[in-house]
Amino acid sequence: MDDAMPDGLRERRRRTTQLEIHEAALALFEEQGLRATTVQQISNRAGISHRTFFRYFASKEQAAIPGQRRLLHAFESLELDGDEPGDVLRAIERAAMAAMAEVGDGQHEGQLRITRLLAAEPDLQASASGQDLQLVAALRDRLGAGLPDWPVRRIRLVAEIVVATWRAAWQHWGERALQGVVVEPADVLRECMADLRLLVR
Repeated sequence: MDDAMPDGLRERRRRTTQLEIHEAALALFEEQGLRATTVQQISNRAGISHRTFFRYFASKEQAAIPGQRRLLHAFESLELDGDEPGDVLRAIERAAMAAMAEVGDGQHEGQLRITRLLAAEPDLQASASGQDLQLVAALRDRLGAGLPDWPVRRIRLVAEIVVATWRAAWQHWGERALQGVVVEPADVLRECMADLRLLVR
């Protein structure tokens, strides 16, 4: 039946299911902790099968931190329009901003819940760090393919620094949000990327 759906409707349904899984994971982690929560419990609460869960997320931890997966997709489809360092950083910033923009209005409370969980759950922090390594590898691969004249060390440095900037932006946003300061995550990322450009001039 899904094959007969228009692409737009299929995409909306995919996004809705993904959000329902994410919300179920967050609620269960808050109620009973990360370790006590199973993928089956998340699936049951989201009203999907165990198999469907794994079409959307590789692990229960990943279901709680969807932003990193959005950035991963952005890196994998990164469009480079020059090989000068400034051009490359601007292209990466556009891709990261697009991934950040998917958070959208009305999802700030959800991001704040993730911030609180990360502070309370060392295993979730470890999972986030593991996902950061995936992000670095994906960006390194994309830059290596698109910038064949760049030395490997430069590609590695850019990938590591950009992912660290993404992480710092979310951490800074979370700290401000916990203090009651309302600010758009995309604005914080934009400020962090501007700081990065100043530092690497």
